[in-house]
Amino acid sequence: MRGFAKKVQDVLASRRFYWLALGFLVFEGLWIAFSALYPMAFDEDFHVGIIRIYSEQWLPFLAGQPENANQFGALATDPSYLYHYLMSFPYRLVSLVTDSQAAHVIVLRILNVAMVAAGVMAFRQVLLRAGISRAFTHAAILLFALVPTVPLLAGQVNYDNLMFLALAGVCWLVLMIVEQLRARMLNLQTYALLALLLMSACLVKYPFLPIALTAAVFVAFMLWRAFRGGGFGKALAKSYAKLPRRRALALLALLIIGSVLFLQRYGYNLAVYHQPVPDCAAVLSVEACMEYGPWGRNYRYEASKPADFAPDMGSYAWLWLQGLHYRMFFMITGPPQHTNYPPALLPSATAVVILVFGLAALLFYWRRSLGGQPFLVFLLAVTVVYAAALFFLNNYPQYVETGRPVAINGRYFIPLLLPMAAVFGRALSAAFRSIQLKAVAAVLAIVLFLQGGGVFSFILRSDPAWYWPNQAVVDGNTAAQKALDNVMFIGPKEY
Repeated sequence: MRGFAKKVQDVLASRRFYWLALGFLVFEGLWIAFSALYPMAFDEDFHVGIIRIYSEQWLPFLAGQPENANQFGALATDPSYLYHYLMSFPYRLVSLVTDSQAAHVIVLRILNVAMVAAGVMAFRQVLLRAGISRAFTHAAILLFALVPTVPLLAGQVNYDNLMFLALAGVCWLVLMIVEQLRARMLNLQTYALLALLLMSACLVKYPFLPIALTAAVFVAFMLWRAFRGGGFGKALAKSYAKLPRRRALALLALLIIGSVLFLQRYGYNLAVYHQPVPDCAAVLSVEACMEYGPWGRNYRYEASKPADFAPDMGSYAWLWLQGLHYRMFFMITGPPQHTNYPPALLPSATAVVILVFGLAALLFYWRRSLGGQPFLVFLLAVTVVYAAALFFLNNYPQYVETGRPVAINGRYFIPLLLPMAAVFGRALSAAFRSIQLKAVAAVLAIVLFLQGGGVFSFILRSDPAWYWPNQAVVDGNTAAQKALDNVMFIGPKEY
């Protein structure tokens, strides 16, 4: 048995297995990109539409609401614009060659696959440098690739993909700072890059704000702990003296640009509307906001809410957790029907088991798991703060407002899956020290996730109405469906 466990560990720890897992993720994303009919369910037409608007101007500043843009909300005050502005440049280049919508979308989708792949590569370096074993890290990457909504998100145009890459960068820079502070050293370049990335990530998607706040507070605490006995000024002067002048000027210029962009949206919103992200009706008329899908939906639900509606946070929390799990593993197509099918049984059930054991191990072995590991504490804090902000500042208030559980989406947690894996990996390693048990658990988890996880869920659940109107695409998916149907147990489409 020990020989089997050693072989499993060696395979999982090998670079070949890592490249296999990463290559599989890229393959999945490209399969979705070339197969799934536009627009896909995760607001792909919304993102492409805003990209088109920004492609008509060179600067990211909007003087007011663009013409015929009410379906995108109040764009001039929306701080989640940087992804769309950056993606507008490849969109412009493709537009010079062809006016085919399919070509535009597929090129943008390929770039999104690249973002997720780059994020996984960065997270791998983060986990390894944080002390997580190669075997566990590589197994976590494969399981990440086998979560059904991961390739579904990676293979479409969505700002969550750039947020995933940005979070990986933030984690890497915070880890560098933790390592530097252990030696009571400062590196101004690292802090400048972190500040720039935090501001930029908040402009990619405003829900990054709680992550940015957590990172800022954590770094400030680590600085205080490292230099509470003195020596901060000396370390600061030494770091500045080592920084080449040209690099210092370049970093200063980037920080100024980043600050201007950040304040142009968030600063303006706070000054004028007293909120970082103002409600659509505070900027536009109710009639205009009704064209914006999420706002109009909530407005109609609120108007029809029963007068005796009494929200119960406890029951809603359970419903929220169920909704997150369901929509992390379900399969869905785009408009107009948004047909969706429930999760494949084995991957979704295995994920619950991993989550329960991971939480239990963290609860009972928290000192052994997190003691002397401030970076893992940071990853846990990011996850907790992000989840709390999503629940208390977004989902539950919308439930109170509308009387219905709206906007509960498992994909919002995709960027946090690998950071969570690092924390759970340390806890599980502390709880289960037997190498044989770890090997069996890893093999079992991978085998169960392969039973309908990842892109396999899309292939097995979909039908020709889900695909691009291209015979080769239809034939390829149909042939893959027939082949996989004989070797995978995915469960019924409805239960």
